Order: sequence, then C-alpha cells, then structure tokens
Amino acid sequence: MTDVEDLTNLAMEARADIARRVGHVLSSSNDETEQKAAFELAKILAEDVAVTVREALSAELVSCIFLPPELLSIVAKDIEQVSNPFLVASAAMDDALLEEIVRSCGDGHQESVASRNGISEAVSFAIADVGCHSAVDKLSGNDTADMAERSFSRVINRFPQDVGLMEKLASRSDLPIEVVEKLVFKVSNQYGELLIGKFGISRDYSSYLVSLVNRKVFSRTLEMSPQAEIENYLSQLHARQNLGSDVLLTYLQNNNVRLFISSLAVIRDQPYDKMEQLVSRRDKKIVARLLDGIGFSKAVIGVLLISYERLAF
Repeated sequence: MTDVEDLTNLAMEARADIARRVGHVLSSSNDETEQKAAFELAKILAEDVAVTVREALSAELVSCIFLPPELLSIVAKDIEQVSNPFLVASAAMDDALLEEIVRSCGDGHQESVASRNGISEAVSFAIADVGCHSAVDKLSGNDTADMAERSFSRVINRFPQDVGLMEKLASRSDLPIEVVEKLVFKVSNQYGELLIGKFGISRDYSSYLVSLVNRKVFSRTLEMSPQAEIENYLSQLHARQNLGSDVLLTYLQNNNVRLFISSLAVIRDQPYDKMEQLVSRRDKKIVARLLDGIGFSKAVIGVLLISYERLAF
C-alpha cells in the first residue's frame, strides 16, 4: 500500500489505479491493518484534484457496506459525475445522510437519491418536500420507495397542475385512500375512473361525480383549486349530463360563486373570464338570458334568479 506522502508525487493515472485498489481493499478485505491504511488513503484520494481519481475511488466504494461518516459525506457530496452512481447504489448510506443531501445539495444529487432502491418514508418525504421537479418525478415512479400520505399530499400541493406527475401518483400501489379526492380531478378521466374503481368509493364514476355536488367541504375545497381542475370536474359532470339546474342551484345556495360561474362557462362552452364579467354585473336580465340559452324553463330560471340575488359577491 502506498504511503500518503507519496501520493502527491504520482501521475494522475497512477493515483486513479491506487484509488481503485484502495476501494477494492475497503470493500473486500477483512484485515484490520489493511483496512486502516486504506481508510487513510481513501480520505486523501476522495479530495484529489483530479475528477478521474475521485471517480475511480467512488466506483469501488459503492460495494462497501460500511464507510466512516467523514469519507461518506465527502464522496456523496462531490460533483455529480463522482457522486451520482455512488448515491444511487451505495449500501453504506443511512437515512440521515440521504435526507441531508436531499435538503442541501443540487438537482442531480436529489435525482440520484430518488432513484435508489428501497427509499425509506423519511427520505421520500424529504424529496417530496423540497426536491426539484425531476427528483419528485423519479420518486413518484419508483415503486420501491416508501411513500406515506404526507409525501403524496406534499407532491400534490407543490405540483397540482402537472397532470403527468399526478397520474404517476395515481398509478402507485401504495396510494392511500385519504388523498384520492385531492388527486382525482387533477388527472384525466381515465385515471379518475381507475381511482374510484380501485378504492370502491362509489357504485360507479358518474355516481361519485354527482355525490360531490352536495358535499359542502368538497365544494369549498374545489372553489379554491386551479381553474383547470374546476373545469375538469365540471366538464366530466356535463359530459355525463349531470351538470343541470340542481347543481347550479346548489352552488348558488352555498354561495359558491366561482363554481356557479364556471358551470355556466362549461355548459355554454365559453371562457370563464367572459362569463365572470357578465354574471358579476348583478343584472338579473343578463343572467336570465344565459339560463334561457341553456334551455331551462321559466319556472326553473325564476328559482335560480332568487338564489342569484342573494349571492354575496
């Protein structure tokens, strides 16, 4: 084994060869003397100026079951070329260091951690909490990662309009039922039906859509959602011929102004902004014409207008 003092006088190729041999000793030798000498050399090589040397060491250290915390940290936090293969496969990494890397290092490091086999719940949540989009995407597609409700909820809250990411979550076998309603209208109709069928929440998807209309808590949550999500839900109701006067009346009576306007926009196939301008004028004649254009009877329009007058804009 080369002395530490001799390393600085060797060419890069020689140092890289020594790095490979040192890594091999650490991963395979049971001799305490060899191990001790190898650890001392590894600490120096892990901070070598040449990337090739550090990369050679990192590639061998992947096989180590145990490494001193100081050496682990140096290798794991190195530039991506050196650290990423190590982060993906090293068995010596513990959850505390993995979480620290996710919360303090860059996108490439986060992606590598998210690609690991068998990520713990704590590390999964760290990625869901602060990870870059690509790392969260890798986590969501990693079937071996342990994701709990808090991780699903955090991803949904951070990336609510990323349909592809939401559909990856919907496809996971460990998706908890508690987040289904947060997710169901952020995905396509196909995935919505999949979720409802998977959890047996309702007799069928149409019945589920209709049942939500009279749930005030759901309506309040939906009213604060992105417009695309609101229109997704209402469009699915409309496609099943369930977005009728009873739904509009419910929204009016519960003072769900945005849902009422969005419903009119979906039924009449007009932009929300244009419909909002018309409804917000507080002119009964304008609203009456809109409702008449939908095809409601005079009696139904009269009932809707009574509730419309009571709205608190």
